[in-house]
Amino acid sequence: MTPGNRSNSETTGSRSLRGVYPAANTLEGAGVPIKRALPTRDGRYDPVDPFLLLDDVELQATGGPSFPPHPHRGFEIITYLLSGGMTHEDSEGHRATVGPLGLQHILTGSGMWHGEEHDHSQGTMRGLQMWINLARTEKSREPAYTAVNGPDVPVERVGHAMIRKLAGEGGAVSLVTPAIYYDITIDPSATENFPIADGWQGFVYVLSGLGSFGNPAETVGDGEIGILGPTGGLTVIAGTSGVRFMLGAGQPLREPIRWRGPYVD
Repeated sequence: MTPGNRSNSETTGSRSLRGVYPAANTLEGAGVPIKRALPTRDGRYDPVDPFLLLDDVELQATGGPSFPPHPHRGFEIITYLLSGGMTHEDSEGHRATVGPLGLQHILTGSGMWHGEEHDHSQGTMRGLQMWINLARTEKSREPAYTAVNGPDVPVERVGHAMIRKLAGEGGAVSLVTPAIYYDITIDPSATENFPIADGWQGFVYVLSGLGSFGNPAETVGDGEIGILGPTGGLTVIAGTSGVRFMLGAGQPLREPIRWRGPYVD
């Protein structure tokens, strides 16, 4: 599913938003302050299935706590750096440093330990971490890791929008669960429509600026998440300063979520 490239399974009529929520402040890792956009404050997963979690984190160049080694299993992780650098190391022997506009994909599968440390040499780091659930039949997969540098992420201009394709169709990494994850910037006051596979669910999360999303249009601003309705494409009208947002959309699994701390069984 690629915005701007329609297929028979995609519709261009504008879908509505189910709701708009501010990200919540909380702590993770070794006491790192984060903004948690998913789960939303209403605590429901079914409207965003297969997505589980979206965290927005900023670590200052002067130092501070990071994310010491910890285990995961049962889902996929995309960590995307808007600025700065992060070093990953895991129990499968992978070690890599990802820089600005780069990303890492972790298939936790049957289980993996990993840790992430801020690379202070690259200054202040701002990054997003998203969890995507795996179907019950896929949770026993062997764990895997992929790192992608910023210049290697595909970028496409579609009308008034610039799309950085992080994951899914046309993206830098492939996903086991059918889904896409894009970083989209729309020019000031411009309107764009993004086809989305019918029945797919997901969200928009605004990184900067302001936009009107869906039909009827609802305003979503910096640090807010809008939950997509179930059918139709997505119409976005950028504010006078433009808008930059993350678009996540995927095929719902419709399976019970058994969340056990760092595990989703």
